[in-house]
Amino acid sequence: MEFLEEMAKLFDFIGRLVCHQRPERTLWIGGQYLPVCARDTGAFLGLLLGYSLSLFLRRKEARGTPNLILTLMMLVPMLVDSFGQMFGFWTSTNDVRLVTGLLFGVALAPFLVYAISLAPFSSKIPVAKAMLVKNADVDDRHACLGVRELGVGILLSGVLFICIKLIASSEFSLFYWVLSIPLIAVIISHLFVLPSLLLVAILRK
Repeated sequence: MEFLEEMAKLFDFIGRLVCHQRPERTLWIGGQYLPVCARDTGAFLGLLLGYSLSLFLRRKEARGTPNLILTLMMLVPMLVDSFGQMFGFWTSTNDVRLVTGLLFGVALAPFLVYAISLAPFSSKIPVAKAMLVKNADVDDRHACLGVRELGVGILLSGVLFICIKLIASSEFSLFYWVLSIPLIAVIISHLFVLPSLLLVAILRK
């Protein structure tokens, strides 16, 4: 029990590196607050879903960008909600923060993968080769992720949103760990692992 309490404190510390952790904007699950707010919870879990799309559903022969229109449509809602609240036009809710964060992450991850694939040093990145778009070309009209594939991402975002809503406010501690462990893994990978891999690739160029 004491070990789990220390782990939760560590998760909170890691979450504090990227999030304000305001209680009223953070989901209470498994008897405690998640390490990051509802918007960041959605965005980081969405990134995980988005990378899965790039890994498992990408059109192997296509070299073009993910469908730009649908990608933009998925990115914009979170930006609008964030800035609208920031400038006092409205007060968002955790449900809106969560769902727009999920869509944002799902769309951003494939776009990041594609952007990295365009870099001249991308072939030198350890581990990530299976996910990168081979011979990426912005002029290629064949999207590496089309409407169908991104649509799967939207569907999975909806399913995950419903699952999180069903366990929200639950006191069953396992639910906290089921969500927190992947959240912390994604945060660590983007703060430390990904920059390190990119640095190694640049130095090996």
